[in-house]
Amino acid sequence: MVVASDAVAGLTPAAASEQIARAFAERGVAVAVVPLAATGQGLREGVAACCPSAVFAAPTTTAELAEALAAGADQLVVDLSGLSVDDLGRSLFDADPADSLAQLRRSWAGRELTALVPEEEVERPLTGLSGHASTALRAEGADLNAILLADAEAERWAAELGVEPSQGSGAARGLGLILAAIGGQVTDPLTFLAARFDLAATMARADLVVTGAESLDFHALGGPVVKRVAQLAAAALRPVIAVVGRNFVSSRELRLGGFETAYPLVPAASTQNATPERLAEVAEQVASTWQW
Repeated sequence: MVVASDAVAGLTPAAASEQIARAFAERGVAVAVVPLAATGQGLREGVAACCPSAVFAAPTTTAELAEALAAGADQLVVDLSGLSVDDLGRSLFDADPADSLAQLRRSWAGRELTALVPEEEVERPLTGLSGHASTALRAEGADLNAILLADAEAERWAAELGVEPSQGSGAARGLGLILAAIGGQVTDPLTFLAARFDLAATMARADLVVTGAESLDFHALGGPVVKRVAQLAAAALRPVIAVVGRNFVSSRELRLGGFETAYPLVPAASTQNATPERLAEVAEQVASTWQW
C-alpha cells in the first residue's frame, strides 16, 4: 500500500505519513511512504527524501537566488514560491545581462537545476493575455496601460538576453525565462516529487492508497496534496481513503471526489484539536478494520 499524506494533527506530511504507515506495517503490510507537500517545511522534507544529494533553497530575494545559483551544487532544487520579484530578474545580472546569462548557462552545464513554482504558473508565458504581466499585475489591480507597458518591457528584456520565450517563461514573475535559459526545469512541487518518487508506478503495485489532511471539505477537497493523490490513485484504478483532522464531506461527495471513505480524528463541529496521539489511534483503527 501507499501512504502519502499532507500535514495532519500538527505533524508535517512526512511525520503524518509515517504515523499512519506504522499502524499498517505493524500488521505485516508492506507500506511505501511518500511525503508530498506543496510548500514550506513539508516540501523541504519531501525533496530531502527523494533527492538526498540535492541542495534545497527557498530564496526570498534575488540576491539569495543568485547566491544559491553560484554555490556550485551539482543538484539544486529551488522553491520560488516565496520570492518576490519586480524586475523580471534583472538584478541577477550586472551591466551586460546577455553575457552574464551566457556565463551562468556555462556554469550550469552538466548540473541539474529545478525551479519549483505554483502549479498554475508552470506553463505561464512571459507575455500575452495569459502572460506574467496580464496575470500577476491584473491580480494586483494594475490598469490596462500598466499591463501593456509591463508586457512590452518583458519582450524587450527577452530580446536583450537573446532568449526566445517559451511556455513557463512567465513563471515566478518572469524568472522562468532565465532559469529555463540556463538549463533549468520549471515545474510545480507535487509534479516534481511524484516523478522523483515514481509515485504512479508505486501506486500501480499497491492494493490501497491512504492520504490525509487537516480538513476535508467539498470545495478544497483537502488541498493540493490530497487532490493529486486522489487523481493518481484514480488513474491507477486503486482505492483511496483519507485520514483527516475533520471531515465535512458526505459519503456521496467523497465518492464523487474519488475516495472510498474518510476517517476524521475529531467530529466536524468539535472544539477539540486533532492531536498526534489521536492520529495514531485512528490509524490503528483503520489498519485493524480495513478490508481489501
